[in-house]
Amino acid sequence: MPRLRSVWISASLALAGVGVLAYAALKPPSAYHPVTAAMNEAAGTMSGRPATELSALATDGKRHSPAFDARDKPAVLVFIRDGCPCSEAADPYFRRLYAAYGSDAAFLGIMDGDLDTARDWAGRHGTPYPILSDPDRRVIRACQAERSAYVMLVASGGRIEAFWPGYSAAMLRELGTRLARMAGHSEVPLDVEGAPGELGSGCRF
Repeated sequence: MPRLRSVWISASLALAGVGVLAYAALKPPSAYHPVTAAMNEAAGTMSGRPATELSALATDGKRHSPAFDARDKPAVLVFIRDGCPCSEAADPYFRRLYAAYGSDAAFLGIMDGDLDTARDWAGRHGTPYPILSDPDRRVIRACQAERSAYVMLVASGGRIEAFWPGYSAAMLRELGTRLARMAGHSEVPLDVEGAPGELGSGCRF
């Protein structure tokens, strides 16, 4: 009888372990990672620096660079990691910003994948702006983007206006305010429902 009880307990524990593993496998991944003080500090040092002139081929078949695309108007750079759920979660907000300010600013995605991967992403998400293919992360490193969902605003002329180590509802509104001010017109209302309340970053490159 004690042996039977021992077998039953072992079987119950094994089933519980399987349940925990199954839950972990099915549980949706986090939509963002916390932004640390060090990340905020490092990003803050980028303001005022010249944007990189390094270029990469994009989904529109042309070469783009942060500095070149900002020569006549501001540029918004969104950093994307292939397969990152954080990038997936952030994407709709930048499409909304593009819809609001795409005629006033150049928007560029920068992805750590080859051109086919970038085109697949653009097709699946309906991305309306070019995505640079940067598989060796040369442009990403030059921009000092440690993770996906980093966002850089480059002023007309090529100097970095602001650099955020992630996104949030407040940050998205701030970016919209800055773009409206740079364009010289009224701010466009932006739907940020569901965005993080605090600044949230993506997966590490």
